[in-house]
Amino acid sequence: MEQSKLEIKEKIRAFWDNSRQNYDSVEAHGVHSESEKNMWRQGMEKLLGQNFHLKILDIGTGTGFLALMLAEMGYSVMGVDWAASKIEQAKEKALSSNIPVQFQVLDAEKLSIESNTFDAVVSRHVLWTLSDPYAASREWARVTKRGGKVIVDIPRMCSHSGSHHFGAEIGKELPFYNGADPQKVEEMLKAAGLSNIRTMMLDTSNEEDKRTLLVYGEKA
Repeated sequence: MEQSKLEIKEKIRAFWDNSRQNYDSVEAHGVHSESEKNMWRQGMEKLLGQNFHLKILDIGTGTGFLALMLAEMGYSVMGVDWAASKIEQAKEKALSSNIPVQFQVLDAEKLSIESNTFDAVVSRHVLWTLSDPYAASREWARVTKRGGKVIVDIPRMCSHSGSHHFGAEIGKELPFYNGADPQKVEEMLKAAGLSNIRTMMLDTSNEEDKRTLLVYGEKA
C-alpha cells in the first residue's frame, strides 16, 4: 500500500526523535576531529565573510554542531530541527558551553518564520532526509533576506544503501535519499528563486571521506 507524504514524514521524524539514539556517536553524523571542524569553519567563513552581525539559520541542526560552531565564530544563530529530543540535546550543549544559540522545533519544509529574516540559511546532512526538498528550498529562500545566501551540502551519489536508516520503502520516496546530482540541486535552488548558483568543495588534508560538496545561491 502506497504511503502518503505525511505518513512518510512522520516516520522519518519519529526515527530522528528517538531519545535513546546517540546521534553524535555515529561516524557520519557527528564531527569527531579538529580537522573536520576546521574544514567547516573555514568553508563557512569563506562564504559568509567576517561580518559577525549576520543572522544565520541552521536547518536540520540535529544536536547543534553547525549552529554552535557558527555562534562560536561570532554570528547570531538560530538552529531548527523537527526532532524535539535533538533540540533538547543542542540546548544542553549550548548551556554547558555558554554559547548563545536559539534552538526551536520546526519543520524544514514548512518554517513558521517571517520572510526575509536571515542573512543566510545553512544546512548540513539534511537534503537526503527530506520528502520534499523542493518545497524546503523554497522555504529556505523565502526566509532569506535579499542579498543573502542559502548554503546546502550534497550527499554523494550511492552513499546510502537501500535500507539506510528509514528502510527501502521510505527511501525510494525521498528524491535525494541515495545521493544527489549537483546539477539537480543547482536547478532546485534556481527554481526556488536563487541566483548566482555555485559550488565549493570542503576538503581536509587527511580525511578523504569527509570531503563535502556545497551548493549555494543568492537571493536577488
